[in-house]
Amino acid sequence: MSLESVQGLITRDKFDDWQVSLIYEKKIASSNQQVAERNQRELERVVEAGPSSVRDYLFRRLGVEDRRQAERVIPRLPNPLTPAEMQRLTVHAELEIASCLGEVTPAQAADPAFWTLCHAIWIGDWMFEGDIAAAFMAGNKDKTSEQRTRNFLRGVGGLNRVRGNVSVLEDCQISAAWWRCRTAEAASRAVDENGETLLFDEAHRILWHNGVWKDNLALWTLRKVTALSAPQALAAVVCVLARHDLATKQGDAKRQVQAVMRAVARVSHNYCMHSVNWGQLVAAAQDGLAHSDHVNVIDEADEDE
Repeated sequence: MSLESVQGLITRDKFDDWQVSLIYEKKIASSNQQVAERNQRELERVVEAGPSSVRDYLFRRLGVEDRRQAERVIPRLPNPLTPAEMQRLTVHAELEIASCLGEVTPAQAADPAFWTLCHAIWIGDWMFEGDIAAAFMAGNKDKTSEQRTRNFLRGVGGLNRVRGNVSVLEDCQISAAWWRCRTAEAASRAVDENGETLLFDEAHRILWHNGVWKDNLALWTLRKVTALSAPQALAAVVCVLARHDLATKQGDAKRQVQAVMRAVARVSHNYCMHSVNWGQLVAAAQDGLAHSDHVNVIDEADEDE
């Protein structure tokens, strides 16, 4: 059995129903707060019981019947990760992880259920030490069972129900690492095809930078300005950002990134982003960065309220 067929191990309806049953959504009439609270208490008991308990719980919620097959095909992580690393992976850790996940396809990497299956096996292997709550339930908001539950769902694979498709790119540390490395590879290759040089490490380091990926580049290319997902457009943004020192304050860096993205996106008003001249995209990106002081930052509303 190959990694490509791993989706056949997951019962999709069970997974979706499980996520829905764990969260309370005030804006949805069918959302049941009492059911959610009961299920949240169960999840916290499972997490407190330790890694083996969490693994078995996730297998059940994913509808996995052939556990041995799942354990055979899912790639292993190179080294155990601490709770601190699960809040913010280092550059080195991201590169090691992405290397071990080289056979993962984009379709799998966009699927929260796939990553949840991976995490079930990794948790069972003690790859996140014994304190699963510290690794997956802790965060800026972790005072209530609802908050801790949402942290857990985001951390082990993504919570599309609330955050949409961007969740798997931003919220799950390991899937985000996969996507950043893939994006860095694509940007480096596109720059090279246009006669310039951008090393993979340079591209990855700028994507790892606070203020570049989360709530900015990942979100905009997927949801706000899809023209930026064109390989040349994305490469121009990454290339210009990598060649300039970004502000040390995250808010200021975010302004710089958004200025560059907006400037490149404006090119799409008159040209096809897949065929526009490379020099024109780079010039637009550089101009956006030069005038970033005049840009108002767009902040996403907190979708987990």
